Amino acid sequence: MTKALPPKHIVLYADDDPDDLQLVTESFEKYSTNVEVVTLNHGEEVLSYLGQISSLDPSPCLIILDINMPMMNGKEVLVNIRNMEQFNDVPVILFTTSSVHVDSAFAKKYNAGFITKPLNSSQMAKITNEFIEHCSEEIKKNIRRQVN
Repeated sequence: MTKALPPKHIVLYADDDPDDLQLVTESFEKYSTNVEVVTLNHGEEVLSYLGQISSLDPSPCLIILDINMPMMNGKEVLVNIRNMEQFNDVPVILFTTSSVHVDSAFAKKYNAGFITKPLNSSQMAKITNEFIEHCSEEIKKNIRRQVN
């Protein structure tokens, strides 16, 4: 009899910058072995991905959105997600180079986190921990259990 591996927690990350996609993915890989980062390049891909998830499929435990993306920006995606009953309670973070108060106020209005992108890769461990802080207590515990 084989022992089944625990399911991985899915973090959905959308950004049009390949370097940022790689940086976040690698940071989660270093942080925990039970997180799978699904990367997408723009907002329309996010909504398409979410629209294909059935009630039997695992849902993302966290969605991270860059604000400035082509076709549909992160703010537009956030509004759409908050109108999707199945994903209304999923934590969403706007992850951006912006430090404008209007953007952080927008995130707050739609019950989302707001984190400014780091200036260098050495800050990513701290930011990954901030990402995890937006998850439910159960998911935080489960992800962090893999770290210890």
